[in-house]
Amino acid sequence: MSGILVVERSTTLSHLLKRTLAAAGLAARSELAAYLDTIDHLKHSLELEQPYGLLIVGIPARPTRDCLALLDHLATDGQRELPVLLMVHEQSPDLDAWARRRGRAQIVLWTQFSKIPAALAQLEPRADQLSVQAETVAVPSQGIRILFVDDSQSVRLAYQQLLERQGYAVATAGTLNEAADKAARESFDLAIVDYFLPDGNGDELCRRLSGLPGAPTLAVITGTYREDIIVKSLDAGAIECMFKNEAKELFLARVKTLSRQIQMQKSVEAERQRLDGILGSVGDGVYGVDQQGVITFINPTGLRLLGYEEEDQLIGKTARGLIHQGAEERPGETADASLEQSYTAGNALKGHETVFWRRDKSGMTVECSVLPLAIQNRRQGSVVVFRDISERKSADNLRWELTHDKLTGLVNARHFTHQVALELQRRREAGGYSAILYIDLDRFSAIVDAAGVPASERLLVEIASVLGKRLREHDVLARIEGDRLALMLSGVQLENLFPLADSYRELLHQCKYESGGVSRPITASIGVAVISRDTPSAEYVVEHARLACRTAKQRGRDQTEIYVGEHDARIAREIEAGWTERLRQAMEQERIVLLVQPIVPVAALPRSESAVVQRQGWRVNGSGTAGQEYLFEILIRMVGKDGQLISPGVFVPLAERVGMMPKLDLWVLNRLLRYLSGVRGVRAPIAFHVNLSNMTLADPDSLKLIEATIRSSGVSARQLVFEITETSELTSLHSARKFISALKKLGCRFALDDFGTGFSSFTHLRHLPVDFVKVEGSFVQGMPGSELDRKMVGSITQLAQSLKLRVIGEHVDSFSTLEALRISGADYAQGNYLGEPRPLRSVDFAALFPHG
Repeated sequence: MSGILVVERSTTLSHLLKRTLAAAGLAARSELAAYLDTIDHLKHSLELEQPYGLLIVGIPARPTRDCLALLDHLATDGQRELPVLLMVHEQSPDLDAWARRRGRAQIVLWTQFSKIPAALAQLEPRADQLSVQAETVAVPSQGIRILFVDDSQSVRLAYQQLLERQGYAVATAGTLNEAADKAARESFDLAIVDYFLPDGNGDELCRRLSGLPGAPTLAVITGTYREDIIVKSLDAGAIECMFKNEAKELFLARVKTLSRQIQMQKSVEAERQRLDGILGSVGDGVYGVDQQGVITFINPTGLRLLGYEEEDQLIGKTARGLIHQGAEERPGETADASLEQSYTAGNALKGHETVFWRRDKSGMTVECSVLPLAIQNRRQGSVVVFRDISERKSADNLRWELTHDKLTGLVNARHFTHQVALELQRRREAGGYSAILYIDLDRFSAIVDAAGVPASERLLVEIASVLGKRLREHDVLARIEGDRLALMLSGVQLENLFPLADSYRELLHQCKYESGGVSRPITASIGVAVISRDTPSAEYVVEHARLACRTAKQRGRDQTEIYVGEHDARIAREIEAGWTERLRQAMEQERIVLLVQPIVPVAALPRSESAVVQRQGWRVNGSGTAGQEYLFEILIRMVGKDGQLISPGVFVPLAERVGMMPKLDLWVLNRLLRYLSGVRGVRAPIAFHVNLSNMTLADPDSLKLIEATIRSSGVSARQLVFEITETSELTSLHSARKFISALKKLGCRFALDDFGTGFSSFTHLRHLPVDFVKVEGSFVQGMPGSELDRKMVGSITQLAQSLKLRVIGEHVDSFSTLEALRISGADYAQGNYLGEPRPLRSVDFAALFPHG
């Protein structure tokens, strides 16, 4: 047994595994991304007597059916001796039980990936020897390049390894078109083609490959013996038929025989080329002409430089007419007489500079040499060797590829760090501040699943374009890895840093993707770190921007978070001092605006979209079901001094940082109660959701003030539902429970927001006496196109309702999402499809429910 097999569908985690193994002096023999392919590959490795010595399997956070099938296979008798390391996101009793039952298995958390080498050593003390053996690959001794074509990834990998161990250079393809494309771009000596392919048959591929210049020798491999297949393959140009069920020794013997034939053909061709002598002085492009200047041949480089695909487009035509044509073809240009005289007279011409014309009529400055060609002392024409000496920027192109991402055109991570280092040097010399924005697109893997890889790549290009249009002279935008971008903003003002950074988050909402027939906006989490003259290094500031981004994700995604570290105490004081005053003034000057969004009973809405009734632009009362309670969430915006609305994603984190959230929460509650005390004539029961911060929940003085405010308002406490964000980490469950219990005695109710996003979801549900559960919006959004999301929402709904809680689904953005939510059994729906947030004072609640 030899080698380590790594199975992980995440590119990022697979890269982490490889780096961890490399740091321990280990290496993977093979890597796979699909669990079912792994089952096939393990079977083939046993059949070929090349079993693995270790298996590392990445288990997804929610194990899929394919993943469970692989675990079942690993528990069979044929695989029990294979040591297995499972990489998991969190502890699972089911996986622990599986490991105990199977034996020879270890489980390591991704958060403890540094323990991987120790776990491997415990599983297999000879792990280092397995790695060395896996890294020892035979060096091709015959120079034979093989293209192996099969639609099964496991079959391709097994045969590739078998052939490479015999010294062959092997490339693989999974479809007819992929194989044809590779063969057109690369040169192969031998193509071994599976007859049955997803997009055609092997005989069709043989015909296509046979028509290529320098076509490879062709062989067909199949799993069954059928005369019609053999006849078709031979008619299409194959010279050998192989069978997958034959012994590997026989297969290798057939390949060896074909290789000897290929080597003989190569020797003959090499001799012919040596004797031919035409290309004895090859520069870049080479073409030949007879004494009349008619082109007789041209090499591939010449075709490429001149913009042609096939030599037939030039052979038989005059060089003057196509390559160095005269005035009759391009007004203002004259033919190069020197070249024509050289062709006719048979004179040599060296280092001659002129203009050649490409197929698209664009000019190319070249340096060319004309060499008379004589065979047995008889003049046969001339050979022209030319090279492009125009400004082609070849060095610049290479430099660009080393510093940029090919997909988006943005700078890459390495060059970005270099640019940050230069900016840090400028700050040390001139003072002032700059900022790093670390941008992580939210749930991009789900977008890839919904829209597909090509569409998601186009989306990344669009995002790069949208952000790039906002760049100033010294700003730098980079693609760090996958769906992570970084932006360096040069020369920023600290008091405007949060609004500036958050404006990029909102800018990304312009980018859309299609899922389930619905166009959805992109959201991103942004982490911000400040560059000052005291910043230790470029790596320091980039890393802390990344940490801030992670915090933004933990707070619920689509957030902006700023990092202020130990070295940045002065920066923190400047930011906090400025925002403390801005928040205080905004409250004093009534520049905090209350918005409201409806939360509609699902039962009150008809099952036909055409029957839904809109009132005041909201779909709140389609069927007018009597007795249904309608809910409304209070949202807030700050009005800047310039009149622009500032997102709570900007000022709420700052209010938390400076300890002003209890004041802000109480301010919002006061304004809401003041408004509700004047609302009359509403024929349906209504209640309002108000968000409370973690700080407020932990503050006994805030509890007293809230109790007093409610008692003195004259508003029924039952009209208030306080929301606790599930993603926030409560400092004390005991204090929170005490706070909630006190307000529930008054008649207030509580909701647990963003349920399902964090590890503490069920802890909060168990210990906090809430009345509502709001399911995290990404699960709800994905319901129309994802069975997994439907099951998740259905399970959460069943659990909550079994605890006598009512369930609210957030982010309902289409009728199909509403119907999926209805099927799940949820009680309420909230989202822009039902109604976008509006200023509280613009809503006539009495007119919303004319019939009660």
